[in-house]
Amino acid sequence: MSMREVQVKIVLIGDGAVGKTSIAHRFLGREFIHEYIMTVGVDFYKKESSIEIPEYGEIKFIWHIWDLAGQPHWKHVRPAFYLGARGALLVFDVANRESYNNAIEWAKEFIRHAGGKYPIVLIGNKIDLRESVPGCITAEEGEELAKKLSDLFGFKVPYIETSALQNINIDKAFQALGELIFKYMIEELRRKKLSLTKEEESS
Repeated sequence: MSMREVQVKIVLIGDGAVGKTSIAHRFLGREFIHEYIMTVGVDFYKKESSIEIPEYGEIKFIWHIWDLAGQPHWKHVRPAFYLGARGALLVFDVANRESYNNAIEWAKEFIRHAGGKYPIVLIGNKIDLRESVPGCITAEEGEELAKKLSDLFGFKVPYIETSALQNINIDKAFQALGELIFKYMIEELRRKKLSLTKEEESS
């Protein structure tokens, strides 16, 4: 089966210290460092991977991953980094309810500054902490939030639980986003083709 290539820019968004950088490092295959260092504005990563897309076969993705700082004092610089993004991994920490409560605002910020309703995958990270931290966000609450986001924006937002520490579901999250982005791109091409056909028929 022939391999096709897609270059795509995505953003990792969510409150500070939810594990965005750790998720990126796990996906990149780097050694995981169990230490939190404040992101300075934005980090950029690049990686190639292959995703099997139903009906289309194996697609080569060249990921341009922008890891945006979640701290409030970086809010004024973030809008510029959304430009050109075609998808987002929206991350909250299951042991931090505030990060869960802020997720909808993060989604709105992405949609507003990216310039379109591009795919989002909601991630509940640090599920390894459920064993030691009381009152963590449950899987059911994560699904409820994903449904709220889906209803708000008019497209399906999947929910995936991860642990960067234990390397749980990291590749799954990127694969889910890759499939959504690819299908969005195909649908966008179909709309453009249909629009051109209508223009030709009316001329």
